[in-house]
Amino acid sequence: MPELQTFTLPVFPLGSVLYPGGLLPLRIFEPRYLAMVRECVREKRGFAVCLISEGRETGQAARFHPVGTLAQIEDHDQDAAGMVHITVRGEQRVQVVTSRVRTDQLIVGDAVRVEAEPVTGLAERHRPLVDLLRQAMEEYDPDFGRAEELMDASWVGFRLAELLPLPPARRQWLLEVTNPTLRLEALAQFIDELRIGDEMRKR
Repeated sequence: MPELQTFTLPVFPLGSVLYPGGLLPLRIFEPRYLAMVRECVREKRGFAVCLISEGRETGQAARFHPVGTLAQIEDHDQDAAGMVHITVRGEQRVQVVTSRVRTDQLIVGDAVRVEAEPVTGLAERHRPLVDLLRQAMEEYDPDFGRAEELMDASWVGFRLAELLPLPPARRQWLLEVTNPTLRLEALAQFIDELRIGDEMRKR
């Protein structure tokens, strides 16, 4: 088995999880991340978004879960106050194997790419999840129901994981799972738990 090749990239620990294919708006104001954005835009490269395991988004460099998502900047703008607004799109998952903290508290990591999941169709028992996702999204995008991605178990699972009120630890677990069918099974179970909870509260 060939050794996985590592590459170096900045790491942005956040209190939220970015999934492959997802969009995430960010407001950048700390000097370390302003410098990171400038470097990424200039060099046309991305950075890793990883969920914080200990610490905070601001101030001293936080500890983070090693499996995150490579984020590419799709749009950026600076307001009159000097704050930079960016929108990133999640690409392939990455695993940060080693990291170091620069003097400005920016984390730089050496990472490997997590192998992309194969395109997997949806089982009949998971069709209700597609209907739920379509209902949730068509309010914002009338064309959403015709998306070809609705036939891909990975894509459906990641989009549902973004929308559901999941605790951070479960969001991270769903990111690390490499079986799209297992991810959908877990999401279906969580939705059932939510429904049971709602019924209990109504009594």
